Amino acid sequence: MPKICKVHRDLHALNEHPFVLKAVVGPLTPFIMIFGIYVLMNGHLTPGGGFSGGTILGTGLVLCSLAYGPSKVSSFFTFKTFAILCSVSLGFYSIVKGYSFMVGATGNSTGIPLGTPGNILSGGLILPLSISVGIVVACTIYIFYALFSESEV
Repeated sequence: MPKICKVHRDLHALNEHPFVLKAVVGPLTPFIMIFGIYVLMNGHLTPGGGFSGGTILGTGLVLCSLAYGPSKVSSFFTFKTFAILCSVSLGFYSIVKGYSFMVGATGNSTGIPLGTPGNILSGGLILPLSISVGIVVACTIYIFYALFSESEV
């Protein structure tokens, strides 16, 4: 059996997670996730963006894991899911940034409409890039928590 830190050993001995933690985190988790998505989607218009929104989303996953156990989160967020999300997000980011650098170096327009300033789709490539950064950050925060707590990913 792998070595488990004292907090997790105590929780495993109880075979359940504290009621107060479940009572607080359960109703708050959807709001935390919605707020993370809000920060992620409005990052090019307000303070925030990919890193801030991804941190909030990753923290929501960690809180859910603390309250309900790693098996609850690992039912929908496995290592395979992590690998796919990170690979697709990083691949998309590198392709889009490579395209914008190549087009920008030649002095041409990217061909992506900028929209009306202040609207959600007004930043050109900034919003999709911010979303890909947010996905990678959220996945990384939860994976670090899962690895440091020695639970299954």
